[in-house]
Amino acid sequence: MNEQIAQALAQLRDIHEPALPPFWPIPIGWWILAVTIVAGIVCLIWWWRSRYANDRPYRSIREAASALRDLYQDGRLSNREYVDSANRLYKHLLVDVEAVPGSVQADGLLWLNMLADRFNEESFVSGPGKCLGTVRYRPVAFFDERIDELIAKTLCDVKYPSRRGIAT
Repeated sequence: MNEQIAQALAQLRDIHEPALPPFWPIPIGWWILAVTIVAGIVCLIWWWRSRYANDRPYRSIREAASALRDLYQDGRLSNREYVDSANRLYKHLLVDVEAVPGSVQADGLLWLNMLADRFNEESFVSGPGKCLGTVRYRPVAFFDERIDELIAKTLCDVKYPSRRGIAT
């Protein structure tokens, strides 16, 4: 029995497992995968940077609106100062950041309609947002306490409009 095993093992001595494939040159499939991954990473970085750059002015408006609300809620701003400052932020948004046509000269009801269209919020025309119009220049200015909620909903959450939201 030992001789049979020895003979069988002797016959197997010339059989070897195949050599491993060489590491270099790398097969074309791995090159395609590597290029695809690198291109995907580059595209992702480019997309993130452009999104971050586009959101920069909106981020500064959100921060300014939050600081303004904090000052008002702490009692360091009067009603008129609060409304005037918020209106300046709305003007900055529509005139400087988004360059809405006609927003430079807009006032009164036209201005309120522009804000209502931008934020899709009718409260600018028929609610507390009316105090952002020309009524704030009257001897006894109109003020609605709910303006704080409106500013929190609009200015404190303003974002870069999506492509679907940009008017042509």
